Amino acid sequence: MTQPNEANPRPVAVIVELIDHTSRIAGLNDRDDLAQRLLAAKTRISDPQIRVVIAGQLKQGKSQLLNSLLNMPVARVGDDESTVLTTVVHYGDAAAAELVLASAQEGGDPSVVAIPPNQLSTDLRHAPQAQGRQVLRVEVAAPSPMLKGGLTFVDTPGVGGLGQPHLSATLGLLPDADALLMVSDTSQEFTEPELTFIRQALEICPVATIVATKTDLYPHWREIVAANAAHLQRARLNVPMVPLSSALRTHALALNDKELNDESNFPAIIKFLTDKVLSRENDRIKDQVVTEIHAAAEHLTLAVSTELAAINDPEKIERIKAELEQKKEDAQNALQQTALWQQVLNDGIADLTADVDHDLRNRFRNITAHTERIIDGCDPTQHWAEIGAELENVVATAVGDNFVWAHQRAEALAAEVARTFVEAGLDSVELAEVRARDMGAGLGEFNPVARLESEPIRAGHKVITGMRGSYGGVLMFGMLTSFAGLGMFNPLSLGAGLVLGRKAYKEDMENRMLRVRGEAKMNVRRFVDDVSFAVGKESRDRLRNIQRHLRDHYRGIANQTTRSLNESLQATLAAAQIEAGERDNRVRELERQLNILRQVLENTVKLTPALAQ
Repeated sequence: MTQPNEANPRPVAVIVELIDHTSRIAGLNDRDDLAQRLLAAKTRISDPQIRVVIAGQLKQGKSQLLNSLLNMPVARVGDDESTVLTTVVHYGDAAAAELVLASAQEGGDPSVVAIPPNQLSTDLRHAPQAQGRQVLRVEVAAPSPMLKGGLTFVDTPGVGGLGQPHLSATLGLLPDADALLMVSDTSQEFTEPELTFIRQALEICPVATIVATKTDLYPHWREIVAANAAHLQRARLNVPMVPLSSALRTHALALNDKELNDESNFPAIIKFLTDKVLSRENDRIKDQVVTEIHAAAEHLTLAVSTELAAINDPEKIERIKAELEQKKEDAQNALQQTALWQQVLNDGIADLTADVDHDLRNRFRNITAHTERIIDGCDPTQHWAEIGAELENVVATAVGDNFVWAHQRAEALAAEVARTFVEAGLDSVELAEVRARDMGAGLGEFNPVARLESEPIRAGHKVITGMRGSYGGVLMFGMLTSFAGLGMFNPLSLGAGLVLGRKAYKEDMENRMLRVRGEAKMNVRRFVDDVSFAVGKESRDRLRNIQRHLRDHYRGIANQTTRSLNESLQATLAAAQIEAGERDNRVRELERQLNILRQVLENTVKLTPALAQ
C-alpha cells in the first residue's frame, strides 16, 4: 500500500487507493451502504478544482485582473461595464461558455445552455438563449495554462452596489472556496463597507489576500497601500496585500517584456496562488474525505475483528455475542425519536432560529433608530441621497454579519450533536459538513430606499409664504388704525404684517419639516421592513435545510452503526458453525482484510492527525 507523502498537501492517488481498498472489503462484507459513501468521497477527492473567489466593490478591476491573469478575455470589462452574474472560469481544451438557468418548474434542477464565447462581453441576464428564464451563473472553459493545475476562478458581481444586493450571495460562495482575492483599487483608502466585508469573509475563508489594483493610474498608490495596511492592523485583520497593475501585465504579455511584467507585480499574486492556494493550505475537502474513509474502515474492522475473534476462540462466542447485543441495543436507542442527539438537534435548531431572528431584528431596530436620529437632525430633502446610501450599506452589512454568525453557530451545533454520539458510546462519528448550498445564501436584489417626494424649498416659495402671512396682518391692523385717521399702510400695519408674516413663515417651515421627516422615516421603515421580510424568509429556509441535513447525516451514522453491529453479530453466530476445513481459510481471509484495514486506519491518521484523538 502506498504511503502518504507529507510533501504533497493532497495526495489524491494515495487517498483514492485507500478508498479502493476499503471499498473492496466493504463489497466482500456486503456493506453496500459504506461502498456508496466511499464512492461519493472518491468523487469529491478526485475533483481537481481549486476554487478561488474574486470579490470586491463595483469598478475595482476584478474582471480585468482575471483577464490579465489568464491572458484572455473571459470576463466583462469596460468603463461602463461591470460583472452582473457570477462567472466560473475553469480549464478547457477549447474556449467555451454556458449559461446555467433556473428550472422552469419550482424545485427542479437547473439546466445548461451553450453560448458563443464572444457573447461574454454582453449583459447575459437577458441573453436570448435563456428564453426569459433566470440566469444563475455563467460557466466558462478557457485553455489557459494557469488553469491546468485545477485552479477555478469565480468572478463575482460587485458587493458595493445599490444596497449591496450581491453581498449575501458572495458570502455564500466562500464556505466552498479554497481562497479569496479581495480586490480594491488604489484611488482611495478602504471604505467602511470594504473593511466590514473583509472581516466577514476572513471568518469564513481564512486563506485570502487583498489585491490593490490600478497602481498605474494613481501616482500616490504607495501612500494608499500604507494607509490600508494601517487600517487592517487597527482592525486586527491579518491578511497580506499585493499592489499590482492589470494594464501593465496586459502590455507585458503582448510585448513579451519580462521587466514590464515584474513592474506590474503580477508575479507576487501568482506566487500567492502557488504557495498558498495550489498547496491547499486549508484543505477541508481532504480532511472530510479522509474522515469518511476512517469511519468506514472502523465499521468494517468491527465486523472482521469480531468474526475473527469468534473463530479463534469459540469459548468467547457467548461473551462476544452479549457485548454485541448490548451495543446493538444502544445503537437502536440512538435511532429513536426521543434519542439525545435528536433532542439536541431539535432544541439547537429552535434556539438558533430564535437567536438568528432576534439578532437580525435587533440589528435592524438599531439601524432604524440611528437613521431616524440622523433624519431628526437635518433637512432630509438636502441629504436624502447620503442617508439612503448609508442606510443601504449598513443594512447589507447587518445581513452579512447575521449570515456569518448563523454559519458559525450551525457548525457549532453540528459538533455538539456529534458529541452526543460519542458520549453515548458510538464510535466513528464524522462531523457533518454545513455546506454553502445548505445555507441558501443568495438573496438576490432588493428594492432600494424609496425616493423622497418632497423637494427642497425654493426662494420663491419662501417669499410667497411670508407675503401670505403678512398680507392678513397688514389688512387687519390697517383697518383698525384707519379709525384713528391713519392710512391703510402705516408703520403699525406694516410692522404687524412683518411680525405675522414671519410667524406664518416659521410655522409653515416647521410643519413642512415635520411632514418631510415623517415621510423620510416612513421610507426608512418600509425599506428595512422589505429587507427584513426577504432575509427572514431566507434565514428560516436556510436553517430548515441545515436541520434536515444534520438529521439525515446523523441518522445515517446511527443506521450504519446498527448495521455494523448486526453484521458482526451474524458473523459471530456463523463462526460457531463453521467447519474445521473452512476455518483456516476463513481465518487467513479475515486476517488479510484486518491487516489491510489497519493499514488504512494508520494512513488516514497520518493524512489527518486529528483523527488520532
